[in-house]
Amino acid sequence: MTQPDHDDRDDRGVATIFLILAMTAMVVGAGFAIDVSQYVVHARSAQNSADATALAVATDCALTGAPIADYSPYRKNGQTITTPACGSGETSITVTKDVDGLFLPGVTAGAVDRSATARWGTLSEATTLPIVIARCEWAKFPVGARTDITIHLPDTKKQTGCASGPGGFGQLDDDDDGDPCTVRISVPGTASGEPGNAFRDITPCVPTLPAEILIPIFDEEACPAKGCQGNKLYPIVGFAVFRLTGYSFQQGSAGSLGRNDCDKTIGKNCIRGDFITTTTSQGTPGPSAGFGVTKIYLSR
Repeated sequence: MTQPDHDDRDDRGVATIFLILAMTAMVVGAGFAIDVSQYVVHARSAQNSADATALAVATDCALTGAPIADYSPYRKNGQTITTPACGSGETSITVTKDVDGLFLPGVTAGAVDRSATARWGTLSEATTLPIVIARCEWAKFPVGARTDITIHLPDTKKQTGCASGPGGFGQLDDDDDGDPCTVRISVPGTASGEPGNAFRDITPCVPTLPAEILIPIFDEEACPAKGCQGNKLYPIVGFAVFRLTGYSFQQGSAGSLGRNDCDKTIGKNCIRGDFITTTTSQGTPGPSAGFGVTKIYLSR
């Protein structure tokens, strides 16, 4: 009987086994890759939810001193959050989501946990319109009362501010940043008034009315001997948000004020509106006097 030599053996069965094993490994690898991708998607979604929820809680803490009852609109299905609380100027939120295997049923991809911390406080620096308002004007009416007040730019020979009359806002000099409609203000610090007695035309700088504008506040009691006007330095103590409903300048008027609505015994230029309590994403956070405007920002 003749035995088959080595070259006559059939190895096709072995090759098939190796092919099946290789395909199985590829399928399992693809499954894990898909599940890892699913985990990454849920992790990104959890971070977005944590950011949004932390900002929402910080806003409520800044405005009311306490979180509201329901933050579910900021979460996706299946996500849970830690109990919202107002800390000392900051709040932290953690979002958790269990991730099930998508490609391999019954195999869990684990849970994702993503956190965010939001802080709030006053502003130390911001870019504003070239207008400044006296602190005594801000103090005349309750913030958020939505009572329109008229604030005058005093003529230099008639008024120097709230202490001697109702004149209480001024115009700031362009700070040579290339934009005549903006000035960069730091607190504490001073800002240069517009040189001379002419009121520069800033009507192109004013947004469509009504408009909520960030405005620096100056301390009229710390003004130079002849008052804060003309080319004097305004001592800046903080920022407020003024809901501007109208203005009447020598160059034009708009909104709730006409060309002849300013009290000419005080000055030829006036603005109308009210101060509001609000939050902002503008400016740089830092210590300053509080005038109803709070900076809200993420700080992980």
